[in-house]
Amino acid sequence: MCYNLKVWRFFLLGLIIFSINSCESNQVSNDIIEIDAYKEYPELDLNLDDIAEISYIHLKLGKDTTLIMHSNFRPFFVTGKKIFIADGNVDNPRVVVYNHSGEPLYTIGQKGRGPGELLSSICFAVDTIGREVFLLSPMQNRLVVYDIEGNYKRSVDFEPRLGVTNIDFINDSTLIGFNPKAVYSTPEWLSKDREVKKRGRALSFIDKESLTLLDFPDFNFERIYNGDNIWSTSTSIVNTGRGFYFFSICCDTTYFINDSLEITPRFVDISKYPNEGEKYIFPGIETKRYIFLASSIIFPRKPVELDEKNLKLLAYDKVDKKIYTLNRVLKKRKLDGTVIQYSPENINLLDFMISKTLNKNYLAKYLYYSNLQKNYEILSDTLKKITDKMTEDDNPVLMLIKFK
Repeated sequence: MCYNLKVWRFFLLGLIIFSINSCESNQVSNDIIEIDAYKEYPELDLNLDDIAEISYIHLKLGKDTTLIMHSNFRPFFVTGKKIFIADGNVDNPRVVVYNHSGEPLYTIGQKGRGPGELLSSICFAVDTIGREVFLLSPMQNRLVVYDIEGNYKRSVDFEPRLGVTNIDFINDSTLIGFNPKAVYSTPEWLSKDREVKKRGRALSFIDKESLTLLDFPDFNFERIYNGDNIWSTSTSIVNTGRGFYFFSICCDTTYFINDSLEITPRFVDISKYPNEGEKYIFPGIETKRYIFLASSIIFPRKPVELDEKNLKLLAYDKVDKKIYTLNRVLKKRKLDGTVIQYSPENINLLDFMISKTLNKNYLAKYLYYSNLQKNYEILSDTLKKITDKMTEDDNPVLMLIKFK
């Protein structure tokens, strides 16, 4: 009897341990979402008007604002009253601040090599709590802080170079800087031996008050950046409102970092691509229900054969925990339900990559006068009225897409 009791207790203990391990295993499995570009996921028909609110803002010219140039960085930040736009003009690095009617209010930043001045293109972040704007010049490795009205406050030059292409606030006191090319292999035309080089840290954390780097272990991707590929990694960070996704080209894993600076893998692309390292899938934006993922093509210096099958726009349903395939173009519909087929107002899979903003639920897209005129007949009535008042010398219309 005693022997049977011991056996029973041992069996019960083993069952408990097995149950705990099973729960932990399932939890890990549920946290990491595997994506296969070649899998036939169920189709999901989403009307753009049903999942997003769209506004059109004609960015007017003002005394101190000339033609706004497109920036490779995430150039937009939207508040309830203002829109902050980084000007991509390398000869005039600054942030131009507009109201929601498109009237220019003032500019932040000034070109130069002196204190508080900047060279070349910039990335930026807005601290709405501290009412400050942080501008970073990757070329100078200089971070400059202004108050939210554009008055210079303080700056710092980092040494050694950070190589950062994205900055944002990870919590109330810390600025995160991301360098997706921290480790890379040199292209063949520079080195036949394919040397592996390191250029700064992948992640840098900066105290927003002192502008000093925090002592934090660096993060290393398992796969390194391939120097043969021509690709802008300046939008390789996605704000979710509770942390950030970040990714490096040629790494099959997208990671998530929360406001406590804890890093976990979130998406793994398991696709068997014909050209290893050429294409991967990354999150573009997260809404209350969906995480939209767009396949990303990397264009190498030498021609390769690209397989069109993996060029997809996907949606991960957080409620059903399922992946769906979307049409590559999310289309607007007229009031009668008719689909507007080739309108500039539609957004495609590339918009989910290159139109990302500093906000957690916005995409922002420029609509230029020449394209609006070309497609005038299929524009919405609102956009037609705006186009009627424009000339070819005007700034573009800013299409703000706020996801519900």
